[in-house]
Amino acid sequence: MSFVAKGGRVVTDEMLDQWAGDADNGEFGGRPGAVYSGPVMPVAQADEVSRTFSLSADMSAMLDAVAKRRGVSVDDIMRHALVREFASA
Repeated sequence: MSFVAKGGRVVTDEMLDQWAGDADNGEFGGRPGAVYSGPVMPVAQADEVSRTFSLSADMSAMLDAVAKRRGVSVDDIMRHALVREFASA
């Protein structure tokens, strides 16, 4: 049996079996990329400190749009982005 993946790539049962075997052996192929997990969650604030920085009007509009679409505050988006950055450093 075969499937057509997004983008039109044909994936066969044999390919799936091979990929599963490779994964079981710790071989994932390709090149590692960034991992971002889960939805934006509020980040607990222990001793709150205010920081101010500048960003372009375009970035500010994108930030507002993402926060609105996800139903969270702009501050939550910014804190989540910082936590992701710290985790990957």
